[in-house]
Amino acid sequence: MVAKTDGGYARRVMRRLYIIGLTFVFIVGIVLAITLHRSTSETQIAFSQSPVQSRPNEPAVDVSTYHLVTEKIEHERAGLSLRYRRAASDSERESTLVQARESFLSSVSNIFPYWYGTVWDFHGTTETPGKGKIACGYFVSTVLRDLGLKVQRTKLAQQASENIILSLTTNDHIKRFRESPLNKFVEEVKALGAGLYVVGLDVHVGFILNTGDDVFFVHSSYGAPYCVVKERAAESRILGSSRYRVLGKLSDDDNLILKWLKADQFFTRT
Repeated sequence: MVAKTDGGYARRVMRRLYIIGLTFVFIVGIVLAITLHRSTSETQIAFSQSPVQSRPNEPAVDVSTYHLVTEKIEHERAGLSLRYRRAASDSERESTLVQARESFLSSVSNIFPYWYGTVWDFHGTTETPGKGKIACGYFVSTVLRDLGLKVQRTKLAQQASENIILSLTTNDHIKRFRESPLNKFVEEVKALGAGLYVVGLDVHVGFILNTGDDVFFVHSSYGAPYCVVKERAAESRILGSSRYRVLGKLSDDDNLILKWLKADQFFTRT
């Protein structure tokens, strides 16, 4: 009888310990789930808010009017193209080319603000500013396409940054910087003059906009605030951290401006 009683008692103890163990595991699981949910939610909130926080101090734009801006750019390009084809002299063609360069640069300033705050993602391919996500290469190729350059948007976006630049311009308009301090790089960009550049970094690509007064880095940032931003080049952590920089000045390339005027195809270097 004693042996049976001891055995029953042991079984009851084991059963209670088993139930307590299951309860403990269940409670720990709930706590971990709540913690993970809070962490994810906080990350999502920070991510969703960062585009608003990162917007530069420029006039707000209505992203729904983006198509109107690109249509206006195309209208101006087509008009200049017609004027260039009808030019009766070299001086008239040269004058039209100068106007085309100015139009191209002003179009850049009009189109960039629509993209500020668009969320970055390594696989982002959106074609609509403010909606979806966009990777750095797709930001460059999409903006260039919407400016009127006949680029192969997807193929160009997927290339190494140097090949992106070489698909657009030639070595005559390209400078390379290795292990150059950021302040020295910015000073050299200033010396190269106002205009639009594409800059390739170790693992990144974006635009350099030299306004004549200052130099800005416009890019879809893989670092905080994780969206398309316009920042002073001299203050950019991403620009400063790259050991290699290749810089192509698009607006100085007469052949690029002519291809823009004539709507000629740009083929992607791979």
